[in-house]
Amino acid sequence: MSWRGLHIPDIIGERLGKDPKALPRWLLEKAGLEAYRSREISAYELRLLLGIKSRLELDAFLKTHGVYFEYTEEDLAHDAETSRQLKRKHAPSE
Repeated sequence: MSWRGLHIPDIIGERLGKDPKALPRWLLEKAGLEAYRSREISAYELRLLLGIKSRLELDAFLKTHGVYFEYTEEDLAHDAETSRQLKRKHAPSE
């Protein structure tokens, strides 16, 4: 099976018990989880990689895979800045 230049022998897909169409997504999730666990990518980057729309969805995804969300100071700073921007955007005009 090929996917964007990735060839996965049918015997491997069968051994893993995965539907050939679902195998690329499964591999992407496994790679993303490993990169997150080893701190090669952030939670935000994992969300981008997997197309997860919210932090809550990411938390649920991580929990189903036995990985718990790590909230760093960088995450806090990013969220605080986003909050400030939203407050300014929605503040009543004077």
